[in-house]
Amino acid sequence: MAEEETALLSAKERELLEACKVDDDLLRVHGVAPGAKAEGVCRLVYENLNGLNSRLSDNEKLDKARQVNHDLEVDIACYNEHRLNLSHKDNRNGFSQLFRGGESDIRSVAAHNKHEGKECGRVQE
Repeated sequence: MAEEETALLSAKERELLEACKVDDDLLRVHGVAPGAKAEGVCRLVYENLNGLNSRLSDNEKLDKARQVNHDLEVDIACYNEHRLNLSHKDNRNGFSQLFRGGESDIRSVAAHNKHEGKECGRVQE
């Protein structure tokens, strides 16, 4: 593709073109998924969410995290970089509400960075 044509593409189209050039080996799942959890074992999962929406429905990232927790029989789930301003009035659902459901008894401890000023919103960078 000529440089002039590449310059006219939108950012999303350029990203898709670059992704097509990535080696398939880098895109495959690495490691071995753990098997069934033995009796007396405590399983901890840690994930960098890189942003989470506080919606309960139509939330693909939340649904995936819930499914992973269920499949792996997780006892403790740790998440960082959720980017939610938990004290903002529009964020009605905290981590307990987001991950509620299923067989597990959910307890959560969540925190976020405090930013002062008028520019604070629902999401933090």
